Amino acid sequence: MLTVLTAAVSLAACGSLGGGTSEDEDDGDGVITFWHYYGDAHGVPLQAMLDKYSDESGVEVEARFIPFDDFNRTLQQAAAAGTLPDIALINAFDTTQMAEAGIIEDLTPYAEEWGEQDAYYETGWESGQVDGATYAIPHLADVYALYYNEDVLAEADVEVPETWDELEAAATKITQSDAAPNGLAMSGIEGAEGATGVLLRTLAAGGDLADFGGEAGVAALESMQRMTESGGLSEGFLTWNEDDAMAAFTNGEAGMAINSASAINVIRESAPDLAWSVAPLPEDVTEATFLSAENLTIGAGSGDADAAWDLIEWMQQPSELEEYLPARNKLPARDDVPGAVTDPERATFADQLVNAWAPNGDMAARSNEALTLVQQALQSVISGAASPTDAAADTQAAIDEAMGS
Repeated sequence: MLTVLTAAVSLAACGSLGGGTSEDEDDGDGVITFWHYYGDAHGVPLQAMLDKYSDESGVEVEARFIPFDDFNRTLQQAAAAGTLPDIALINAFDTTQMAEAGIIEDLTPYAEEWGEQDAYYETGWESGQVDGATYAIPHLADVYALYYNEDVLAEADVEVPETWDELEAAATKITQSDAAPNGLAMSGIEGAEGATGVLLRTLAAGGDLADFGGEAGVAALESMQRMTESGGLSEGFLTWNEDDAMAAFTNGEAGMAINSASAINVIRESAPDLAWSVAPLPEDVTEATFLSAENLTIGAGSGDADAAWDLIEWMQQPSELEEYLPARNKLPARDDVPGAVTDPERATFADQLVNAWAPNGDMAARSNEALTLVQQALQSVISGAASPTDAAADTQAAIDEAMGS
């Protein structure tokens, strides 16, 4: 993808504002174009927020939904054609890639005049920084924690695990005691999503994607191998996405599940009688979780950059986030929005934001590729094709090669 993005640099940069709040008036048409990938119910709260802004400001906001799988490619094509939107809501970890390709504006002058940087959780704010400049403003956040079925844990006579060793033991005991068919449910599907559980275990062991071939990555793969061999983690998880994992949990087929805060409303709507709660992810060497985030950016050469910034600034007001985020079923990217954390379960997730890890720099640009390689390592270990040590080493070599390219 870097090659395609880089090809767009010269075309996108031709109309670039140079990232400043210049004294020159915008030459746009007064309509703010806003591209996003929120389909189905996720787009409803966003559209309500944009409509509210239009009602209050009198400025028309023209929103366009583009499926996630097509989103970056559509931005690249728009950059080449000189038709980028005023605002693009992007995956936070694509920010570096988009900035280096000249697809999005340098927002440093706007951000410095605004002065709200210190209100944001550090990891999230850093996702919008490229070479010391601000190219994106965090829109919202999400992290992972441990869901557990209170009745299943009670039947299996296990406590809520606080360490990964305890999690493995609990998952095994749940299955062996017939309290639930699966002790733990999580995604292991092909692609980046299926690497989340392994990454979380690696982070807890003190590692990350950059050194997956070390002791932490090996420990993560060994953990997954032990749980599948004991039955605590069904081999079927290699075909599950995160929705599948939560379906198993809400159906009572799993005693525990690793998932993000996005699943809270799903459980409440689909299983209102389920006795469940949430705990922080187990720890090992350290306590850590994985940040999932999205950023607001301004398209390079936007003719309505000042108006676009006004909308971004308005959307990030705590009073607006307190109304929007519960409906969107996400967490605030800033720490001064207590009204968006409306219940104990959501508070548990919000408390984890200070321990959230996210890829940055060159790793951010290659994170999907690196995570896909980690999932392939997981698959090879579970299938018996490779040992955890060999799989971790091979994955590290592939990650290094990807980063070098």
